[in-house]
Amino acid sequence: MSSNEALDASSSTPQAGPLNLLRPLLLLYWSSTYIPITVWQLLLSFDFGPLFNFSLFKEAWFARFWGFLGPRSRELSAPIVVPLISNNATGICLDIGPGIGEWLYLFAKGTNPRITKIYGVEPNVDMHPKLRENAINAGLGDIYEVIGCGAQELQAKAGFQANSIDTIITVQCLCSIPTPEKIIRELAPLLKPGGKWLFFEHVRTRFPGHFVAIWQRLVNIIWPHFLNGCDICRPTDEWLIQSARWSDVQLSSEDGPYDTLPHVYGTLTKGT
Repeated sequence: MSSNEALDASSSTPQAGPLNLLRPLLLLYWSSTYIPITVWQLLLSFDFGPLFNFSLFKEAWFARFWGFLGPRSRELSAPIVVPLISNNATGICLDIGPGIGEWLYLFAKGTNPRITKIYGVEPNVDMHPKLRENAINAGLGDIYEVIGCGAQELQAKAGFQANSIDTIITVQCLCSIPTPEKIIRELAPLLKPGGKWLFFEHVRTRFPGHFVAIWQRLVNIIWPHFLNGCDICRPTDEWLIQSARWSDVQLSSEDGPYDTLPHVYGTLTKGT
């Protein structure tokens, strides 16, 4: 099976049957193939530090794996993410966990002239060179600024103030950040009244009485180690809704009784 075929087979298909439960294992397999690749590239570049520090090695490993998976994941998610961002992102944007910037083309001036500034908050420094390169290629070199800290440090270290952001964007990142419920509560006050939070995220299954709930928890034992700390059992949609007083909540889901990697997506508009 080719890499593209494996990725297509691992996509979320709520109408699929029981065999759909096995599809996350394909992504785990493809992630594992990047372990020797990462070791080899680190040796060739004489970058020995990550070989003796597992946390650094996991960052280097995931950066290389996501360089492969990110663009392909974008193709599968585009029917939802493209209109979500293109139709709603405006003004000063906070792009949380952009990775290498596979969605940056949606912020381009020719695509969305309503955007005036974008802060890309990406703690994995191994992704910064490609992220900056993609920002320049998208024509965003003058308005895209990479912030090399975690989302939980935006106020303390990066100096962001309450009511200063027009749009927050989180695309498949809240599943992997530490203390997500706390961070969501800290991000919400940064939005201006009337500002929007745009999200497309992994969440806990909506079928707690089905086998998929047990299977999701079993997969999640090893999943975070292969996918940059991603936790697929978080009730992220509930945390988002509870984080502020929203004047409008638009939420949809992709979730079926055999879907181990369900998503929720939509917009939250902050009340005045």
